[in-house]
Amino acid sequence: MRIIYILKSFAQLAGTERVVADKINYLAKKGYDITLITYEQGAHPLSYPLHPTVKHIDLDTRFFTLYKYSLFTRLIHYFKLKRVFRRKLQKIVNEQEPDYIITTTYSLKVANEILSVKRNAKTIMESHISHDSVIRHYDFKKHSTSRIIFKFYDNRNTQTIKAYDHFISLTKEDALQWKTCGIKAKVIPNPVTEYPETIDDKKTCSNRIIAVGRLNHQKGFDKLIDAFSLISDKHPLWKIDIFGQGELEGDLNNQIINNNLQGRITIHQPTKEIYNEYLHSDFYVLSSNFEGFGLVLIEAMSCGLPVVAFDCPYGPDEIISDKKDGFLVKNGNIKQLSEKMEWLMTHEAERTEMGIQARISTKRYEIGQIMSIWETLFKDGLK
Repeated sequence: MRIIYILKSFAQLAGTERVVADKINYLAKKGYDITLITYEQGAHPLSYPLHPTVKHIDLDTRFFTLYKYSLFTRLIHYFKLKRVFRRKLQKIVNEQEPDYIITTTYSLKVANEILSVKRNAKTIMESHISHDSVIRHYDFKKHSTSRIIFKFYDNRNTQTIKAYDHFISLTKEDALQWKTCGIKAKVIPNPVTEYPETIDDKKTCSNRIIAVGRLNHQKGFDKLIDAFSLISDKHPLWKIDIFGQGELEGDLNNQIINNNLQGRITIHQPTKEIYNEYLHSDFYVLSSNFEGFGLVLIEAMSCGLPVVAFDCPYGPDEIISDKKDGFLVKNGNIKQLSEKMEWLMTHEAERTEMGIQARISTKRYEIGQIMSIWETLFKDGLK
């Protein structure tokens, strides 16, 4: 079976890229003919290694460069790049004759071009972000020009998604949101990147809390810093290590300094060895305002870490069994977040047991189980 994946780029050390790499490599090892097409990769190296049989082609249609032009010139170049994208993709499709073409909601700007290519292939769109991050429902004054423009884009994106043969959502809650737009979504969660064969259930407490994610508004690390500041003086041996990069790094470091938490909270660059970091931590905290799924939760839990998470949309309440393998906290409630963090800091035996339960509960996300759902979809779709 031949499958083409189309992504904007494959350059960031981020969750979507890691999941796509896992799925592509799994399928390639099973004999699927996989091609990864990017269109804004440029000279950037691939963020994660791919199976030797996976072909990578970059179309070199870098839409992000258009910002330097005036609006009128930008529009001209925009439509030119779309034509180049379609022409190059058509050539590849003609040569490979794929059974499936898969893309994500991150590539909605070229989604219609993918559909316009002459093909026999079925099309699949995956959403790695929530419905509300795609269909915005902008809150502008009634009949305002901005409201009309953004409503047009919302309707256009909805119709584009409906035109795909299959639409994949990561959570049941998000799938229900898509249903309100008339879009039927099949729920297939992300697989855990790797499920460690063994962990040290009796590891020595390292007094270390870990958090991972892009340093932006979505991930809410400012709330994590505020929560820790409420309890840090009572627990001077504990620290937080955050792994990520993004536009708020300077603001977050200033917040750390203003709370006199230098050396207690440290921001590190992303690492490909994140599992080693999980295995040397005591528990995980997710302070996101919203999620598309919560991949970091199942990664940490598979390493035997209990978790504390805001009960934000979407994902945490479908992953965490409250008080069994972690804690769900009212979304945005910083005081409650600090209380649950402190409880885990001061109850070592219970923390260890919750970590054991967390590891057991995430076995349902092992890649073999998740990819069997995908393989069934592929086979049934060609009948």
